[in-house]
Amino acid sequence: MAETLLSIKGISKYFGGLKAVDGVEFDVYAGEIFGIIGPNGAGKTVLFNLISGIYEPTVGEIKFKGIRIDGMPPHIVAQHGIGRTFQIVKPFCKSYSS
Repeated sequence: MAETLLSIKGISKYFGGLKAVDGVEFDVYAGEIFGIIGPNGAGKTVLFNLISGIYEPTVGEIKFKGIRIDGMPPHIVAQHGIGRTFQIVKPFCKSYSS
């Protein structure tokens, strides 16, 4: 079996009474292509923010290459090899305004 690169176990993130992510679990293996899909408001961005260290989980754990990274600040998570991009295309679009 391939090496487990990313392991998400029982991850939840609550903002007051709002459950943004509730009990998410999955593993991503070396060589695997893995996607997160869902409707607006499903918690996809919150999940990415949890994995990249922007948010700390309310419950659960995140491991990358066997090292627990949940609760680490983003710059330390990045040093371990996880980075993220943002869905902002404006810097790549040519402006046509006069």
